[in-house]
Parts: sequence; structure tokens; C-alpha cells
Amino acid sequence: MEKTEAVVNTPVSAEAKPGVKWRKLILNLVKVGVSAGLIIWILRGTNLSEIFAAVREASVWLLVLAFSLHFIGFTISAFRWRMLLRSRGTDTSILFLVESYLVGMFFNNFLPSTIGGDVYRAYDSWRLGQSKSGALAVVFVDRFLGLLALMLFALLALLGANELTASIPYLFLWIGLGTVGMLAFVWLIFMPPRWLPGFIANLKLPFGNKIRGIIEAFLAFQGQRAVLVKALILSALLQANVILHYYLIARALNLPIPFFSFFLIVPLATIITMLPISVNGIGVRENVYIFFFAAFAVTKPEAVAFAWIAYGMVVLQGVLGGILYAFRR
Repeated sequence: MEKTEAVVNTPVSAEAKPGVKWRKLILNLVKVGVSAGLIIWILRGTNLSEIFAAVREASVWLLVLAFSLHFIGFTISAFRWRMLLRSRGTDTSILFLVESYLVGMFFNNFLPSTIGGDVYRAYDSWRLGQSKSGALAVVFVDRFLGLLALMLFALLALLGANELTASIPYLFLWIGLGTVGMLAFVWLIFMPPRWLPGFIANLKLPFGNKIRGIIEAFLAFQGQRAVLVKALILSALLQANVILHYYLIARALNLPIPFFSFFLIVPLATIITMLPISVNGIGVRENVYIFFFAAFAVTKPEAVAFAWIAYGMVVLQGVLGGILYAFRR
């Protein structure tokens, strides 16, 4: 009971400040404006009937198969999450973690942000016995390892993605630098140099104790090399499942995009749509796929149909997560 009150009271007191409320309101209005503007830009000169025709002609069975892969992904993610929790002395059932992922999808879809689900999962990690900083560290590392696996796939895919590399200048450089930076961060978390903890302890930081507590929560993973390797393997399986999911949607729409190309398209699209400039990536997502798919002679209505089907599946998961949340204790 005491923990629940602490979690509930903290955000309420922060939001009670008028300045915070106005900043949030303005930011959300800007995101709505960006999403609306991008959608209007996309649909300008595009025949809506062509988009709906592409959706209607899609293979239902392939779409069902693509949607079912989400639940395989949730299960893989749950095993990775539980592994990270166990490395910090906490355990729970896979079913509980799968449910948490689904409820997180509800928060992702029906809040004007793509991090609402991560906050909810951090809350569940805290409920399981982690400290607040530890819970945030677990969820951050969990998501970060997934993004690292995507970046490694993208780096590999660059070797054969001639259609895309020709249309995006310095793509190899950007992906290479991003991957190296992420690998360096993982190294600092799991295999930090001996001098790092002492260096952090002596830093004079604003809000020093809080920031130091967060850093120390990350350093709790140090030396956990076996956990890192297993988590990376699960991340690779998870992202391969995600890529297959998008490929099946493309096959359902008869889009002439090779399977191997999705190993580059999906990581780039994922990172771009995560940018906090729109409401849940709406508008950005459609433009991203229009741009990437143009290299394969896919028309704008077909690319928009692909984006809307993919996002529709995500929204459906959010609805299922909302129903689960209504009955979850």
C-alpha cells in the first residue's frame, strides 16, 4: 500500500505545477499539428480509394499470421526481461511479464507518447521489488538491447541493400557510428572499467544523489557477461521476428520488396518513428515507408496501406492491452 501511494503521488505533484501543465499541453498540440500536417501532405494528390483498395486486396491469412507473430515477440521479450530482473535478484512468471507488455501497448497507443508503455513496465518492475532507479535501469537496458540488435541487423543489411544505400547519402557512416556508440554504451554497463565507479562517486553533479543512484543502478549489471550474451541472442530472435512480421504484411499486399531489405528498412523506420515529434509516429510512419518503398517502385497508396495496416495491428494490441488492464490488479 505504501509503495502504491508513493508512485501515485509523485507524478500528481509534478503535474500540479501550472508551468509543467502548459508545457505538456503545448508540446502535445505541436505533436498533433505535426501529425495532422504530415497526413494532409501525404493524402494531397493521393486517391483514398486506391489505399483502401490495396487494403481490401491484401491476403487475410498472411495478415493473421503477421499479427500472431506479435505474441511470439511478447513471449521472447518477456524471457529477456525476466533474465535482466533475475540478474538483479528479482523473479516472476513469464505470463505476468507478457501481460505487462500488452498493457504497455495500451499506454503506448492511447497516450501522446511512445514511452508510456516503458513507464508502466518500470512500474511493474518496481512492484516486483526493484528500486525506482533499478526498475528504470532494467526497462531501459531491455529496450536498448533490442535497438542494438536492430542496428546490428541494419549494419549487416547494408552489404546488400543497394537500392536504399544509393538513395540515402552516408547511410553506412551513420549506421556504423550509431552501432559503435550503442556497443560502447553496452560495454560501459556490463563491463565498465575499474576506475568508473570511483569516478562517478567523486562527481559533483546537480541532484547528485538521484543521478548517482541511477548510474549505480546501471552499474549493477557489471560483470554479467553471460546475461548480456543471452539477452543479445534473445534480442536478435525478437528483431528477426519483427522483421518477418513486416515482411509478411508486404507479401500480403504483394509488394515487390526482398526479405533481406527489411533488415535495413525496419531498423531505420523504427528509429525515425521513435523521434518525439508527432503523436505515436502518425504521419512520420507513412512518410518513412513512402520514401523507403519508392526504391522498389512501390506506389504511394501501397506504402500508405502498408503503414496503416501495420499501425492498425499495433492499435489492436493496445485495445487488447486496455481490456487486460481493466481486469488486472
